[in-house]
Amino acid sequence: MLHIDIPTLEEFRALAQVKGETCVSLYLRTSPWGTDAKFNRTAFKDLAKEALSQLRQAGVDKGKINLFEEQFDRFAGAEHNVQDEDKIRKLQRAKPDPIESFWHYQANGLAVLTAPGMMRTFRLPDPPKALAEVADRFHLTPLIRVMSSPHDLFVLALAEESVRLVHAFVNFPPERLQVPDLPGSAEEATRRPSSHVRAPRRRLQNLEGEKVLLHEYVRKVEQAIHGVLAGSNRPLVLAAAEPLASMFRSVNSYPRLANEMIEGNPDLMTDAELEDAAIPVLDRLFAQELKTVIALYDELKPERATTDVSYAAHAATAGAVDQLLVDFDAVVPGLVSDIDGSVIYSASDDAETYSVVNEVARRALFTGARVMGARREELPDRAPLTAILRYAFH
Repeated sequence: MLHIDIPTLEEFRALAQVKGETCVSLYLRTSPWGTDAKFNRTAFKDLAKEALSQLRQAGVDKGKINLFEEQFDRFAGAEHNVQDEDKIRKLQRAKPDPIESFWHYQANGLAVLTAPGMMRTFRLPDPPKALAEVADRFHLTPLIRVMSSPHDLFVLALAEESVRLVHAFVNFPPERLQVPDLPGSAEEATRRPSSHVRAPRRRLQNLEGEKVLLHEYVRKVEQAIHGVLAGSNRPLVLAAAEPLASMFRSVNSYPRLANEMIEGNPDLMTDAELEDAAIPVLDRLFAQELKTVIALYDELKPERATTDVSYAAHAATAGAVDQLLVDFDAVVPGLVSDIDGSVIYSASDDAETYSVVNEVARRALFTGARVMGARREELPDRAPLTAILRYAFH
């Protein structure tokens, strides 16, 4: 199991507000295996040394550099290379060290964001490009990748004999949700024998009566899960056979019900099997979202869409960006004016500059734009970003 920390939008915005400080942003690949804790620490220490070197080259105050070095040393912790059996037993009996635990339980990547007196860490599901960035603000573009990439969804397993709502994850075991007032079966929902029994039921009988009773069942299911899903933006995948699948779609009010579904009788599938079937659907949904934005770019360019970084910087500063796709590995060093968004590019990435792509994304987020991470090969013209504008901007 991967141990993942994904920043919320509020956490991201708080980090994006840090400006004018000396900030160090470290991103590294890590191994999720506890036996590789030493490897993970070494990778971190190497990046930390690189960041300290950048601080010295930039002429940062020695006292501030010492403070960063102390923060990095505390975070790396002490590595125990003990051969004596008595000492090993003493270490095993000692109170668990949170630093040791942290390095033991990792994912595929790690972000370490440090400023004087603060440090934030995020264990990432995908390995980022190794990076040590020193600037007057944090480098946050790699976090956009984990925030915008889909990592979980809901699965509604609907059958006549049972119904369950499962929260499925990319890197975690599924969780079956407790839903108040969710009927256990069609029989329970309609207070009648199984809908397959075609005995007379008041005025309803045979196939007509069965159809009406099943509609009543799916309406009660929809009403019950509505309260749990309200306010969520996660996709919902339906696992059901006909006619229940069509019946549920006819009464569904959840806007993110996926068109693609898991076919067949879900009674024959465990929660884990439902998760395995649903995750590929999640990947295809995200790929379709990217295609939709790129199609919109093709439709609106050049007046209301651009891949030009300078133009996008101007637009983001004016609050004119509606949607933004960014290459989460792109680092375009330079400076962006706070007044009009004009860009001064730099030949090298040092402590005096920052990533222009990161800054465009930061400003777009602050003005309510939807920002998504993508791979360079997925973006038009293989540009580091693609911006869809709210209006023609000059």
